[in-house]
Amino acid sequence: MTIVVVDPLTRIEGHLRLTAEVSDGVITNAHSSGTMYRGLEQILKGRDPRDASRITQRICGVCPTCHAIASVSVLDDAFGITGSIPKDALVVRNILQGLNAIASHATHIWVLWLPDLTHPIYKTILETVNLKSVWDEFVGRFAPISYSIEGKAVPPGSSYLAAIPEKKALHEAEAILGGKMPHQMATIVGGVTCTPTIGDIGKIASYYVRVMEFVNHYALGLDALFGITDPLEVADAWLGLTHDVSKDKAVENLLGILGGLPTDDFSREAGWSDVALLAAFGSELIGETLLGLPASLKLDMIGGYPADPTKIGFLSYGWYYAIKEGYDPTSTKGERFITSGFTSGDLKYENFNHLNVTEHVAHSFYTSGNDLRPWNGETEPVKKAADIKYDDPTAKYSWLKAPRYKGIPCEVGPLSRMINAKEPLVMGLVEAFLKNGYSPANVYTRMLARAQEIIILARELKKWVLVDLDPNGKFYTHADLSMAKDSKGVGLWEGPRGALGHWIVTDENSKIKSYQLVVPSTWNLSPRDANGKLGPTELGLVGSKVGPIGNVLSTLGAIPLSKEVENPTAIFHVGRSYDPCLACAVHTIDKGTNKKYELRLL
Repeated sequence: MTIVVVDPLTRIEGHLRLTAEVSDGVITNAHSSGTMYRGLEQILKGRDPRDASRITQRICGVCPTCHAIASVSVLDDAFGITGSIPKDALVVRNILQGLNAIASHATHIWVLWLPDLTHPIYKTILETVNLKSVWDEFVGRFAPISYSIEGKAVPPGSSYLAAIPEKKALHEAEAILGGKMPHQMATIVGGVTCTPTIGDIGKIASYYVRVMEFVNHYALGLDALFGITDPLEVADAWLGLTHDVSKDKAVENLLGILGGLPTDDFSREAGWSDVALLAAFGSELIGETLLGLPASLKLDMIGGYPADPTKIGFLSYGWYYAIKEGYDPTSTKGERFITSGFTSGDLKYENFNHLNVTEHVAHSFYTSGNDLRPWNGETEPVKKAADIKYDDPTAKYSWLKAPRYKGIPCEVGPLSRMINAKEPLVMGLVEAFLKNGYSPANVYTRMLARAQEIIILARELKKWVLVDLDPNGKFYTHADLSMAKDSKGVGLWEGPRGALGHWIVTDENSKIKSYQLVVPSTWNLSPRDANGKLGPTELGLVGSKVGPIGNVLSTLGAIPLSKEVENPTAIFHVGRSYDPCLACAVHTIDKGTNKKYELRLL
């Protein structure tokens, strides 16, 4: 047995350590350790609850908007006014979140994850089957800044460079309504502070057009495929083929697009968009079995789960308010644009109930109890440095807690949202994988679900901005501090990375008595719970071949199997496929003062 430790995992937000035990090239055991600690939940105690929207946004600069909206949602509930929040205030919240979600997804796909495909090991693999031109496309599109291969500098990829200014553009668009970004100022208990003008709507629309030009040319390639040049038509055209149809037809249409592309020219001009390259060459089932390609990266064979539905579930709290006055704070089925739900590992759906959410700390650096609902949750860190040991998986090994839904570890994020919403393309794909003996959740389906969600949100964002938002509407309903006396609330929302919940309890002075956050990366990257059940990332690593040789071309013998642990691409691919955000996931504080610390920079 060989132990492979990746610490820290790069190209993510925050500090994550992944440890894998490897035998004969296969990961047999894994541990996910959050190695940073912070103080948000304690900082909020004793404060005016209206501070929460400002403070919780500081958890993360990548996805602060979801925390802003979760926090004002929890306050709407605690103040007892969820039923009277004006429709247009909810539309503004949707727009703010939609802009940030698309920016976050695009950052993850093009800047954080797709550079994985420029790992030098894939050069050997693809050249062995005469697919050097595919390798050239990977490098030419996805190479990151300051990158070199075999000692030679590699220019940044065209898609990588093009995505960065689009994130900036989306932030600028959000600042029109939010005042600034990151950490917009518009969301407050009772609604929003802004009153959009026709000019504001026009500015946001212009940014939308610009971003959809990127989606058209780089992501989907509809300009090359179908001659579509109008950015306002892009989402409708793509979703008309992959979303507004049955799941079988959606998969058939995707395969038709991919199967119609030339195999002697993999350029963007020939129709091979970024999504097409990933969709065709990322999957053994899709690329090799169904399309007849000579090789694939076999991303559908890593990051999956066992068939036992008690070991994993797919959870969504529901995302984006329905276009009406007020909302149900418990996010019942159908209440949100992307609905809530819990789907078991064997793809059986049931309605979501937030009272089934609990947290464990048996393997976390905390001293509170296990299986506690967030309203009863505590965040008390261990007291001694000797208690913090990342290399002892039998004890505590992570700063992340272990959330569970009815005792089951859950993946959250775009794939889980699309599964619970029964999105046709994603459901068609995951059912095809399940039918053919693959895990329905894997690195491949996780990445395609994120790309598909971008287009779904883009179409709805256009509607929110140009149709649903009324500049003459109402944007606030009254709320004063006395309304939160001896109260509690729940704020159920989704971040780009998955299910996000804020829970609050207030005292007789309407101040915060307890504030607990259960965030997406706490779900996805959790350690084992008190019952020994692995977290989703841990479970996704176990059973995966650690390197690309067994995954891709085991029969060609291009590189000895013994060298796989030197290129543990599965750990990189699987870990990053969840889009980790450790800044969101950890909330503790050292209350000591005037202590001397030794800092070691490794």
